[in-house]
Amino acid sequence: MVFGFGKKKTQEHPTIPVQSEKTISLEDIPGMLHDIETPQISETISIAKTTKDEVETYRKKIRDLILHLESDDLKLDDVDRNLGVIVKRGKDAIVSTIKKETLTNLTSASKYDQAVALNLEISQMLKKIGDVLGLNSRIIHIFAKKYADNLKDEIAKVAKSRNQLQSSINIVENLRENSKKIIELGQEISEYRNTIAQKNERISQIESEIQTLKDTIATLERQIHDLKSSSGHAKFLEIKHRVDSMSSEKSDVKNTIDLQFSKISRPLGRYSYISSFEKPVRKMMDELVANPYDVISSQSKTGIIQILEAVEKSVVSGSISVKDTDKSLEQIQETISKLDEFISLKEKYSSKVTALEKDLAVFDIKSLESKEHELEKTRSDLTNIESTKKKLEADVKDSNHSLSKSISSLESGLARLANTKILLK
Repeated sequence: MVFGFGKKKTQEHPTIPVQSEKTISLEDIPGMLHDIETPQISETISIAKTTKDEVETYRKKIRDLILHLESDDLKLDDVDRNLGVIVKRGKDAIVSTIKKETLTNLTSASKYDQAVALNLEISQMLKKIGDVLGLNSRIIHIFAKKYADNLKDEIAKVAKSRNQLQSSINIVENLRENSKKIIELGQEISEYRNTIAQKNERISQIESEIQTLKDTIATLERQIHDLKSSSGHAKFLEIKHRVDSMSSEKSDVKNTIDLQFSKISRPLGRYSYISSFEKPVRKMMDELVANPYDVISSQSKTGIIQILEAVEKSVVSGSISVKDTDKSLEQIQETISKLDEFISLKEKYSSKVTALEKDLAVFDIKSLESKEHELEKTRSDLTNIESTKKKLEADVKDSNHSLSKSISSLESGLARLANTKILLK
């Protein structure tokens, strides 16, 4: 026989058929759970009080048995001395432990927490008694057989009474665990509903913004169409084409100037290294080497002549080395003499372009370009906000799916506790 009285496995109660149907709101759930839990707690406290009374009765019988065992010499004088010492030591351990465990005060259960404490005290008592009897099992069965069976019966009664209390506590703890899950589900549902409401409100706002953007696009497209259909725009395009077509004339003038200055590029380029001109003139000289067309003008004529004459003097003095001095000097003079011609060509071209560009004022091209830019930006904004709406709609769909699952879990969980079909508003 083994002395051990642990917790019995909690038996699952058969599911009771649902009796009715009830529609509730999230706010009703805490009160409903409290109403389900309260009678079970009251029952557990009642069982705890009965268990304490029963256990006290069984403990008294166990203590009486132990006191008899304590005074019984077990006829150890008739056994081997060494064996007698071992048996007495085991007997003393049993007596000491069980006397201590049956004399401690048990908690009086008037509250649920006290019922739990009482259950723990009885469980610990059973474990300690079971441990000491288990360690000395052979001793008590061989030398104190008449006590062993009685002890077993009384301890089994204690265990049975404790198991009833344990089962009732398990029911309460399971209720509380399930209630906690239901409360958490309720919080999830509330959060999902708030999130969905916020996103649906944002979607409504976006739909209004989309319509505004579409109206703006339609207005801009109409305005752009009207501007492009106007006679002023047609005249503008015609003049613009003429301005663009004059680029070839500019190229011809530029090529003529570049060709002439290419003839003196060697001495002009070398003079830039030895020039003692002040900074503004040196800058003009560098630009003249790089792009003479852009430098030549009525205003710059004097400065250009000053530079070319300085180059000429350097060629004459030999400060600048050239292959053919006479030819270089001739080309420099030729360039100086053609400056008026070049200036005249540029001014004639500029006058033509200026006159045409004044005529471009027949149409407000900046207004058209501004509206086209605004149209492009508005279309981009529309694309972006439609993308945002699609994402929000996908989020709402996912949230609705999760909400539905949470509601189903809450309804089924609460239905099992309340024995009532639950529908959440």
